Amino acid sequence: MEEARYIELRTLRGALIKAYALHVTWFALMCAFVGWRWSEDGLRASVLLTLVTVPPVLYYTVKTHTLCRSIDPTARTVGLIPVMVTTFVLSPFESGLILPLKNLLAANKLLKNHAGAAAPVGAAASGHSKSSESEPLRGSA
Repeated sequence: MEEARYIELRTLRGALIKAYALHVTWFALMCAFVGWRWSEDGLRASVLLTLVTVPPVLYYTVKTHTLCRSIDPTARTVGLIPVMVTTFVLSPFESGLILPLKNLLAANKLLKNHAGAAAPVGAAASGHSKSSESEPLRGSA
């Protein structure tokens, strides 16, 4: 059961990364179009496309929070209430850029700790393997 949660977290992290990358790309394009003083209709379309990418990012952010907290209740993630407050107080852009990154870092830490705990103990973990000890070095008689 525990291993299944880590597999689900890995999958969910991948979905969050994809949604986040799309959002950051559209946000950067929107900023570039504003900087280039693009036409009014183009700016409206750019802002609209950026806003459309916010809900999937926030959805995966909250799902990642829920799963991380089910694995480790002390995980430093951002849940539904901070997401809602940040979205309404600041803007959807800030909540779509900052909060997912915090949850991605927490998910990466959990997965890294799990991978470290699952590593074999002994010779392979210390960097020595039997195959390297039994083979002579090149150039030695």
